[in-house]
Amino acid sequence: MSDEAKRDPLRFLVVVAHPHDFTHCAGTCGIHVLMGDSVTVVTMTDGGRKHNEAYLDEMSKPEAKRDPAIANQTQEDYAAAKNREITEVCAVFGVKDLRILTFPEPLRLQHSPEAVDTLADIIADVRPHVLITHAPYNMSPAGITTHGLPTATLNDHRECAIMAMEACAMANMPDYEAKKQPHRIAAIYYLGVDVMPDQVDFYVDISDWKDHRQRAEALFKSQGQTEAFARKRIDIGAGSMGWAARTQYAEAFVRSQVETLPCIEVPQWSLQLASGSRIEHLKHIAGESTAQG
Repeated sequence: MSDEAKRDPLRFLVVVAHPHDFTHCAGTCGIHVLMGDSVTVVTMTDGGRKHNEAYLDEMSKPEAKRDPAIANQTQEDYAAAKNREITEVCAVFGVKDLRILTFPEPLRLQHSPEAVDTLADIIADVRPHVLITHAPYNMSPAGITTHGLPTATLNDHRECAIMAMEACAMANMPDYEAKKQPHRIAAIYYLGVDVMPDQVDFYVDISDWKDHRQRAEALFKSQGQTEAFARKRIDIGAGSMGWAARTQYAEAFVRSQVETLPCIEVPQWSLQLASGSRIEHLKHIAGESTAQG
């Protein structure tokens, strides 16, 4: 029996700003669910003010030309649709514990300081070994974020990450009143989509989960996403990460801090790549073979 088969199951906690943000690590989560690990997904907002493209298009028209069915949609209606979508998406990847919070958008720590306490309570409940969240800095050498915003500009993703990191610190502090058992998370990873490519620490090969990722994108119909858009988004997004990772499709991550190991560990994938056939590996990248080495 392999060491991987012997290991105890891990508990993962994913904390993201909006429902769709989960998709950026969904393949990785699906892999770990299959390995027997548990995954809890927390979205800090219901996404009621994000990416309602149909509504924005309609409201850009003169009032007399607007479709009442779209123009009269409420934020609550849109949020309800998006919540149904993220529930379906989580099911695609085997995630059963989804917690949709309703902090106001734009998400800002200064406007919702209670969010830190809420997250600390969730950490105390889930007691995760691994936390996946947004990058709390979004820095790049050019002084902009991958979202095209100056690094001095506040955005929901970075604010969510700051909330999560504050909650991690709080969960590990003594609680003299409630006497809660403290919890320290073993590993914290930031989503690679929030940083520049040269800041990525490692990739997870999700080639076998490409179809799941495309299905997840297509499920977000409330955001105007179609099957064709879903295929293109995954080919460009996860596909470009896969190219950098020397595989077909990948998801990127950044460690929150330098890791200390008892020795040098070489992943099995790296050994397989080094010793395998170069031609077969090229076929794997092209999707012509399942062999990676």
